Amino acid sequence: MKTIRSGASRREALRGAVLIGLGGLTGCVGGSSPPPPRKFYLSVPSEPPPGLTPVDWSLVVEPPQTIPALNTNRIAQAFGSNEFDYYAEGEWGDRAPAMVQALIIRSFQTSGAIDVVANERQRLRPDFMLNTSLAPFFARGALGEPPAVLVGLDAQLVQARGRETIGTRSFDASVQAASADLTAIVAAFDDATHQVLGELIPWTLTTGDTVWAGPSS
Repeated sequence: MKTIRSGASRREALRGAVLIGLGGLTGCVGGSSPPPPRKFYLSVPSEPPPGLTPVDWSLVVEPPQTIPALNTNRIAQAFGSNEFDYYAEGEWGDRAPAMVQALIIRSFQTSGAIDVVANERQRLRPDFMLNTSLAPFFARGALGEPPAVLVGLDAQLVQARGRETIGTRSFDASVQAASADLTAIVAAFDDATHQVLGELIPWTLTTGDTVWAGPSS
């Protein structure tokens, strides 16, 4: 998996995404009503990344930023650099940014390396804040063929006191789906997200510990 130091160009390229809402994956017009879409969720990795060193500081994970085309509970497929559609037969159980935020928090919690990690709504006065940008987060490939699933997070770790950025890094993963079936595509999303989390968690803990000097007096 390739790690990129700066994700600005990726975000800028995706900002111009055009949604296409007719035909394609979104179903047909007329006839009987289609069945309701199935709900899918991504899982927390069953095993934490190896070699984590416990830390004494607290962390707030902010909601990931993303482009409008991905700020939805619909499962996106990209046909090119500026053309998206969505699978009609299934959707995420929550909007993609909220789902990924919850996954990040739960992954930190289950890692056993940090005691206090929360979202921005829990009125925690943290030592650090983790800001992320989610893109890409879609399947890419021709209709009816097994797509590649792409997941990317641009991360920024900020020291809460003084709002100083102490580290930035981008994490990307691509996983080929085993088939064109939506269940296999969601499994590829799960695998790709686990790869990204497997690098994000240790990077965040190590980066925070490089400047942590204990609580302010």
